[in-house]
Amino acid sequence: MSEVAEQEPRAEAGSDETNVDRMVKIYIKIRDRLREEQAVFATREEELEGQLRTIESHLLERCKEIGAQNIKTKHGTVIRSVKTEYSTNDWDSLYEYIDEHKLYGILFKRINQTNLKQWLEEHPTLVPKGLNVTNSYSITVRRSK
Repeated sequence: MSEVAEQEPRAEAGSDETNVDRMVKIYIKIRDRLREEQAVFATREEELEGQLRTIESHLLERCKEIGAQNIKTKHGTVIRSVKTEYSTNDWDSLYEYIDEHKLYGILFKRINQTNLKQWLEEHPTLVPKGLNVTNSYSITVRRSK
């Protein structure tokens, strides 16, 4: 068990304020440790992903040189495939096209939370039909200065 995890809050005699203060102290310590480990991992992850990209580039070039879609080896198979992505630089025209051809399924069904919240705050009587709203509490812990 890690050093930080061993310091979990336990039920003990004392005021609720003391117990809350102790939990806040432990929370901050765990959060700090998590951030440190995430930074170390992010650096290592970036290095490893760079190595993978370099190898992928060589493998793609090799497939191209020999005109292969697949290369089978004793350790695995390389598969060369085409990835197609679509984007637009003219959203108004794309929206018109989607509406004209009823192609609503080409867009993701996701609501921009920030923009809708702002709209509803400015127009509280204009709530879209079928809109579900879920509120939940969360905790933010700030370090003492």
